[in-house]
Amino acid sequence: MPRLIFASALDQHAKRHAWLRQLLFSIESFVVLVFWWIFRALSPGRAARLGGWLLERIGPRVAKHTMVQDNLRIAFPDLNPPAIDALSRRMWHQMGMVFGEYPHLDEIARPNGDPRITIDDRCGLASYASRTRRAIFVGAHLSNWEVMALALAREGVPLLALYAPLQNPRLDELMTRARSQLGCQMLGRGESMRALVRQVHDGGSIGLLLDLSVDDGIAVPFFGHPMITSATPARMAHRYDCDIIPVRTRRLGPARFQFTAFPALAVDRGMPGDTFAFEVTRQLNDQMEAWIRQQPEEWMGGNRRWEKALYTRRRRRA
Repeated sequence: MPRLIFASALDQHAKRHAWLRQLLFSIESFVVLVFWWIFRALSPGRAARLGGWLLERIGPRVAKHTMVQDNLRIAFPDLNPPAIDALSRRMWHQMGMVFGEYPHLDEIARPNGDPRITIDDRCGLASYASRTRRAIFVGAHLSNWEVMALALAREGVPLLALYAPLQNPRLDELMTRARSQLGCQMLGRGESMRALVRQVHDGGSIGLLLDLSVDDGIAVPFFGHPMITSATPARMAHRYDCDIIPVRTRRLGPARFQFTAFPALAVDRGMPGDTFAFEVTRQLNDQMEAWIRQQPEEWMGGNRRWEKALYTRRRRRA
């Protein structure tokens, strides 16, 4: 989160000086809270529209914009510079809409009155709600990704969702309070695996987003280049006989979404563990990639996905 607002050079200084890091965290928290309460004072739709309008104009001026455009060049090498620029602006607009919607997760979650989430159930979510079957629900950072947990909780699925904690502890606390409206348990990435094992032993399910590079994953192709991808869904499914359910969120409008739970992946559970992990993760990456190609402007593309050398080569070409 700090790199979204501050220049990367300043962020590097903050890593070396604790006092500067705390100062920047305080400034960042103040700025975010001001916008948070402005968004909260509006309706969910108006907050999303305002957030999109603001970030479409601010995003291209911050250091993170370089990473957004680098990711688009790697994922869509056939696009020319004007097309990359236009797509990156639409992506910033989308990320701004998500920011505007965060203070309204409680309203978006309500199924009564004005339902904001349409659910397309193709896998039989009732069996997972009743704990008859256990599943690993896998999605990508598309549209507003928090909607996946909202939708599954609304269908009664006992879910433990993994998330990436923010560097700024004040903002992480703010996001934790917002996510408390999702209706599921939350577990930060890197925390004990015991909670995941306990969840599936009790008949519950797990949800996570796969389209980010992690430190402890395996190299699997993503848009034609190796990305260190989490093998947790595949390994958990292989060891504890869980179904693997791809899930997708598409934006229908400001603060309005369609959530789709697809049929479970057809996998050969007789394969050795490492082979199973790679093949299943490859299938999932292929699925995430296909969705991103269909709705590229709804992808959260501000994080580094591939090795640094690939970015260096793409920047030289650009």
